[in-house]
Amino acid sequence: MDDNGSLVGIIIFAGIAVFLLFRLRAVLGRRTGEERERPNPFDRPPIVPYQPSDVGSYGGRPAVVIENDPTLPLSLNAKLAKVHEADPTFDEKHFLAGAKSAFQMIVSAFAAGDLATLRPLLSSHLYGEFGRTISERPKDQGQVEPIRFAGPVEAEIVDAGMSGREAHIQVRFASRQMHAGDTEPPGEDTIDLWSFSRDLSTRDPNWQLIETAIGN
Repeated sequence: MDDNGSLVGIIIFAGIAVFLLFRLRAVLGRRTGEERERPNPFDRPPIVPYQPSDVGSYGGRPAVVIENDPTLPLSLNAKLAKVHEADPTFDEKHFLAGAKSAFQMIVSAFAAGDLATLRPLLSSHLYGEFGRTISERPKDQGQVEPIRFAGPVEAEIVDAGMSGREAHIQVRFASRQMHAGDTEPPGEDTIDLWSFSRDLSTRDPNWQLIETAIGN
């Protein structure tokens, strides 16, 4: 009797287990292989490349600015900032005003063969080149009339940088130059690219011309 009772109990518990298994399977369902994986909350989110929104400032995401990216060239403002960092007294407007004056003085003095005026405005190397060019002029050329400028000289900084304690700035000049015998100014500007340098380790505040080139 006891054995029969134990057997009946086992059958009852087995039936209950089978019933619960079917109920659990009905609730959870079967895996078909097409279920989407649930994201792991501890996984890092995927990196999505930023794309600027065309919505504008109203509701759009602001543009992302990456500073000091070594893979990108420095902008002109960043280059000038480095010059100002090395020389806090540097002022762009003051420099351009001085560069315009130096440009007109150098062009006129070179045309007239005035080495005394050129000496403090040029680097030693460039002074030597200018001096050789002047000395190679025909002796019968006589006194050369200085170049006249028709209208104002336009100047803008196009490049800048630091080399150790030496600052370099390149300026683009646009001018209309009248030579001896000209009765009317030329129809187009003459474009010159001049590079100036200053040794910031000295107390000399003056810049010197170190290179000249024809621009466009």
